[in-house]
Amino acid sequence: MGFLWSNLLISKLFGLGAFVIPFFFGAVAIFSLRIKRVRLLRLFFLSAFGAIIISVFFSYIFGFTRFVDWFGNGAGGSYGYYVNEWLISMIGATGAGLLVSTILVLWLFLCSYRFVSWFNMGIAAIFHRKPKEKPLEADAVAGADVAAAAGEDLEDPFELIIDGDGGVAGDEAAERSEAAGPGAAEAAAGSAAGAAATGEIPLEIPLETPIDIFNEDISGEETIQEDENTEDTDDSSQDFLKDIPPGSLDTLFDPRLDLSSYKSPGIELLDDYRDKRFEVSREELEMNKRRIVKTLGDYKIGIDRITARTGPTVTMYEITPSAGVRISQIKRLEDDIAMSLAARGVRIIAPIPGTNSVGIEVANSKPSVVPLKTMLMEDKFRNSGYELPIVLGRTISNEPLTFDLAKMPHLLVAGATGQGKSVGLNAIITSLLYTKHPSEMKFVLVDPKKVELSLYSKIEHHFLAKLPDAEEAIITDTQKVVYTLKSLTIEMDARYDLLKTAHVRNIKEYNEKFLSRRLNPLKGHRFMPFIVVVIDEYADLLMTAGREVEEPLTRLAQLARAIGIHLVIATQRPTTNIITGLIKANFPARIAFKVISSIDSRTILDTTGANQLIGRGDMLFMSGAELTRVQCALIETKEIDRVVQFISDQRGYSTAHYLPEYAGEEGEAMAGEVDLGKRDKLFDEAAKLVVQYQQGSTSLIQRRMNLGYNRAGRIMDQLEAAGIVGPSEGSKARQVLITDFNSLDRILASLD
Repeated sequence: MGFLWSNLLISKLFGLGAFVIPFFFGAVAIFSLRIKRVRLLRLFFLSAFGAIIISVFFSYIFGFTRFVDWFGNGAGGSYGYYVNEWLISMIGATGAGLLVSTILVLWLFLCSYRFVSWFNMGIAAIFHRKPKEKPLEADAVAGADVAAAAGEDLEDPFELIIDGDGGVAGDEAAERSEAAGPGAAEAAAGSAAGAAATGEIPLEIPLETPIDIFNEDISGEETIQEDENTEDTDDSSQDFLKDIPPGSLDTLFDPRLDLSSYKSPGIELLDDYRDKRFEVSREELEMNKRRIVKTLGDYKIGIDRITARTGPTVTMYEITPSAGVRISQIKRLEDDIAMSLAARGVRIIAPIPGTNSVGIEVANSKPSVVPLKTMLMEDKFRNSGYELPIVLGRTISNEPLTFDLAKMPHLLVAGATGQGKSVGLNAIITSLLYTKHPSEMKFVLVDPKKVELSLYSKIEHHFLAKLPDAEEAIITDTQKVVYTLKSLTIEMDARYDLLKTAHVRNIKEYNEKFLSRRLNPLKGHRFMPFIVVVIDEYADLLMTAGREVEEPLTRLAQLARAIGIHLVIATQRPTTNIITGLIKANFPARIAFKVISSIDSRTILDTTGANQLIGRGDMLFMSGAELTRVQCALIETKEIDRVVQFISDQRGYSTAHYLPEYAGEEGEAMAGEVDLGKRDKLFDEAAKLVVQYQQGSTSLIQRRMNLGYNRAGRIMDQLEAAGIVGPSEGSKARQVLITDFNSLDRILASLD
């Protein structure tokens, strides 16, 4: 085979030009193995053209030698021989040689732009030789040596200073060299005088790298702008290098180097629960199929086909109804099918999105546990490439459900008590702990119940963020929650200012630009970690703080996506006054665990279904308009303890990540004795309200002004200090001491 191909390509076709062809097949191999990106079409035409022109070129060259009969018809093969003979007969030997040489040079140009620079250098060496330099005077040489030893720093080694008569200003050159010493000044003066006398100024510009004339930008305005930017960058870089300690440059730009020895937790810290994992038997599947077919047949609903997809806790039976059967007929039989199967959590999907089938979800007789360990080992999770990868569990098709929190961008978790919300939050947090470095992500954990998220307090110096004056990183006090959320809005505004200065649109582009050292830390730029805010029992916060929590939270939900602040909110009260329309509009990703009624399900998902779940981690995940049933991954307290302990045993930062300090609005930071000089901004409005209703009640202020209980109580204390209401009388309303608005106006004027 090799002999036949070599004989065909070399002897009968291209001769020595055939040796170009293997380079093309080598490029095909590189492209197939994904070693490097290769433009195969371009290489194909270059190889074919090269084989032809080299064949003709060698036929022409060797046609004048005694090797004219190489390979049968010469070094160029039969093709080159006949083409060469035809060219010589048409335009003569000289014309054929010029034409072949020109085409060969053109082919070399097409192969590599570097050949252009070599060609230019060759032409310049032949036709533009440098004039011979005259020997320098001995004193000038000595002066130059002195200047070099003194470290003379000229701004531009090729700059010529021309005086008014058109000559070289040797006096100014001498003055510039005086800083290097007397010898350097004399040398500079002597050199300038010698150059002016001879009229020759030798300039020797070294050509270190060839210039690519095909990619050269000849736009004058863009070039000038680029030079200015480069100059500014160099100056700022020099100032920056001057001010930092030696050896800290890499650490300043790459925050991972602060904890370079940090290791992510190992998968062996988690349990696999092999004794709690079961498979659905074939007998159970066949029995359920027969019962479904019989129940539908009793109502004269025909079925063409029925298949089953088994999941860890639920099996979906896909039914293709016969022609003429309306879907609403099957939907109405939901309770009858559940009764015939004697199963919990029967749910009908009519139709399954993207198919012509109806889905009937039936709970398995032996539900299987989904360990978080197996989820973290899934290739779909490990190779996802997400910014904030999260794995929730397995779908009814036994596929892992993973998503990127950075693209959600916020997550709402709701469900009745004891249905798996806390386990779901732990799975979300643990997924991030296994994939992110402490410098890349921080948590703000809000736990009004004080026991659910306290397990993570050990990793305060690694992954947690808090206010500078906070004693604990896990936030349990309602007032501290308000301060933290408002501090996050300050951080959000500051980050947007940095994005504006850096001319980027999101946190990913900004951090890439910062890590590539294109942003100066001395000008306020810094690496921005993701901040994930996890709030458990959101309903309790709204009850105690009201609008003070809702306002900053809504602002963060609306604006914080681009700068890397993401919210995960959980609540066990899925009512419309808790999950408002504004919250739902900014939380397109939602998780619904089992709820009591279909109204609660509609409040969370805008559709029914969550009321038909079987509990214990069974949930519906909604992303956009897509609804997926998932069995949440299980991670128990002992596993969290092992993971947290592994992280805390490693070297961490000296403190938690500090959020911007928030001092509080007027009237919010008072404690102990009331200072009327720092009245709440709603003090006057509350005073008029109390006088109008003649009722000194904190609940009146809270209800009428839509305030949290704490703030309403502080306003009431201020009203007492101002003499508008009397002291507290236990559960009774306070006595109102002012009976008319004229007296109230005089008191308010005296306070101002």
